[in-house]
Amino acid sequence: MNRAYDSGKGPIEIIEEAFHLLRMAPLRTLLSYYIGAAPFILGVLFFWSDMSRGAFAEERLPAETLGLAMLFVWMKIWQAIYARQLRGQISGIAPERLTVRHIGRIAVNQIILQPSGLFLIPVALLLLFPIGWVYGFYQSVTALAGLDDGKETFRKAIKQTVLWPLQNNYVVFLFKGFGLFVFFNIFTGVLMIPYLLSALLGIETVFVNSPWTFLNTTFFAAIAGLTYLAVDPVIKAVYALRCFYGESRQTAEDLKAALRLYGAPVQRAAALFLLCATFLCPATGARAGESPPTVESAPPAQTLKPNDLNKAIDEVLQRPEYTWRLPREKKPETEEKGMIATFICETIDTVISWVKTFAKKCLALVERIIKWLTRNQPSSSGNRGLALDWLSAVKALIVLLLLAIVGLILALLVRVWRGPQEKAGTEINLEALAPVPDVADDSVAADQLPEDGWITMARELLARGELRLAVRAFYLASLAHLAQRNLISIARFKSNRDYERELNRRAHALPELMSTFTENVSTFDRIWYGTHEVTAALIEHFQRNIEKIKAS
Repeated sequence: MNRAYDSGKGPIEIIEEAFHLLRMAPLRTLLSYYIGAAPFILGVLFFWSDMSRGAFAEERLPAETLGLAMLFVWMKIWQAIYARQLRGQISGIAPERLTVRHIGRIAVNQIILQPSGLFLIPVALLLLFPIGWVYGFYQSVTALAGLDDGKETFRKAIKQTVLWPLQNNYVVFLFKGFGLFVFFNIFTGVLMIPYLLSALLGIETVFVNSPWTFLNTTFFAAIAGLTYLAVDPVIKAVYALRCFYGESRQTAEDLKAALRLYGAPVQRAAALFLLCATFLCPATGARAGESPPTVESAPPAQTLKPNDLNKAIDEVLQRPEYTWRLPREKKPETEEKGMIATFICETIDTVISWVKTFAKKCLALVERIIKWLTRNQPSSSGNRGLALDWLSAVKALIVLLLLAIVGLILALLVRVWRGPQEKAGTEINLEALAPVPDVADDSVAADQLPEDGWITMARELLARGELRLAVRAFYLASLAHLAQRNLISIARFKSNRDYERELNRRAHALPELMSTFTENVSTFDRIWYGTHEVTAALIEHFQRNIEKIKAS
């Protein structure tokens, strides 16, 4: 038997074949992938940036979340189309033209199966050992979604996931390291672009003047998105090949593809050989007077009983490759149900069938374990009762352990889904003891204390005679007040001029507020960064301006 059938191809071999498949793929195949993936990655980056730095993030959260979910479904549909085109390239048969109905089936299939991967893949990654099967299942769903009507995608994906587990886990392990190297390569390349622009073209950017600007979550999210766009097409190609070779164990589609590849040259060579044999070799007819050669009688054909023949025919007809040809059985007429009730009933029946299948597989696994434990034990009638008791105890213990493991996994999923919850009727009042910031430190930001905290600190500094520090505390109180009203957003890298421009952009309908704040900024800059003398009258005027800012 071919090694690709019994144990699968080696992980390096199938990865190399995937790279070769992508090199030979036409441009429209790669475009079909990036048409779906690029908008989703851009949407993730916009969502990440807006939620981390936007002033109105809470208000835009529902709309942006819905849009991101739609982009996710859009990406999965195009990834299924991409895998479908790769499958046609592998088999040598161009896929049929997609119809609106077919695209709708792909969309429904992806909506049902793919979203759970957003939760199960991170959990499997934390547990380490099931990541190969969980990740392989969702990749197989993508590879198989565009090949049928969607009803058998789940079953086929499960079948391909458990096939060749060593190959699957090696592929996942290798792509972890490969993705990490690609991430660092892209990170280094993007990091060097500003310095190359500065050295070669003399273009100075903020990234050259302040290298710490790179250290933000949005930058790393962008690098991760570029890494995904570079690595994921290869992963999809690997799992398209896995599913193709897995299904070929029953359909021999790989042999048919090889015949299609070499069919035309072989047919031309055969035609040329027959032509030469016709003209060059003399016909060998029967000579006169010679008796025709005797033909040995063939052995009598083995007879088969009718019952055995009917049984064999029934077994063949029950195979999956023939059942689709049979006419559908008419269901007994029952009371008509609505669409929602029918969907709920079918869902319950499906879940029950999954549970029954899982229970049968668990029992089969237990039986295999017991056979393995008792394979070297001699069978004696005297100890038969004791052996049966021992085997029953071991069987019960294994079943209990399996049930305990399933229960722990379900409890973990429920705990992660529900999150931490407080006990009903228990009120806990906690007061955070935040450290008092040093107002003399230039790195202190206005968001380290609330507005009242800065006002209290300023009055204490006035009482001690530290007028310059009191002015800075009053100024930070005004910034905290404006940030509370969403007129500015506090950041350590922003200058006073940045706050003025931001306030002018957001509070252009309040000219009095803008002029008062500009006056306080000018006074603060002269006192804090210059040598302007601080007087009681100046501080009193500064406080009145703060009250105007509050009242505006």
